[in-house]
Amino acid sequence: MALIMEYMNLPELEKVIDQVKVALVPVGSCEQHGPNSTYYTDSGRADAFAKALAERMGNKVLAFPPVTYGLSEHHMDFVGTVTLKPETLAKVYEDICVSISKHGINKILFIIGHGGNTVACEFAAITLKMKYGIQAFWAGFGSRTATGGLKPPGYAYGHADEFEVSSTLGLCPQYVKEEMVPGIMQDSLYTRGFWGYAPSWKYDVSLNGCLNDARKSSMEIGLDMKEEALNKLEKIVEDIIAYENKSKV
Repeated sequence: MALIMEYMNLPELEKVIDQVKVALVPVGSCEQHGPNSTYYTDSGRADAFAKALAERMGNKVLAFPPVTYGLSEHHMDFVGTVTLKPETLAKVYEDICVSISKHGINKILFIIGHGGNTVACEFAAITLKMKYGIQAFWAGFGSRTATGGLKPPGYAYGHADEFEVSSTLGLCPQYVKEEMVPGIMQDSLYTRGFWGYAPSWKYDVSLNGCLNDARKSSMEIGLDMKEEALNKLEKIVEDIIAYENKSKV
């Protein structure tokens, strides 16, 4: 039986909560994905993946609802994007994990659907370890080999392009639009491979918000990516369950 909070009531959870070893917390965003997919893409992918992982792992994990706002300052030049400050987002993650730990689950895995959230996950994980003794982990669900022969054409990839759109088709196709377009790429430090600054996605990366060519995406590729990522994350969760923190810090 998959333990997914969205579908459970209090009596059902009370019966199994003592068996849960790891809480899954999907983290996404409300940000533009150009013409190719919706503002809910990152949140929907993270949520769908967490649920699929819960289907595999039974009572070992409990999938919580997604955090649907993230760190998206770099997309704010596009209408509709909402961002939290890094310190706000890290505090939200901290509060969620502290709440979960009060119910006896002291290992939490953030399922990252938006790469911009990684810095907040790391900040929260350090705070949780040092302040509360709670172990927080984070992982994405990208695929390195199951990409149907797709090759990144440059340094910038993974946003509303053939890779992310394929992943979305394999996880939650309702968020992909029928007519897709290639990105209008900008020439900048970012697209030349230097990521050590805070760029504007619109003016440093892509004028229409998406990368490369989503017309090359497919559900078949997305399903292969999903399967590879599930195999990887299932092993990671088993390793997290076995992990013993011996640090005194």
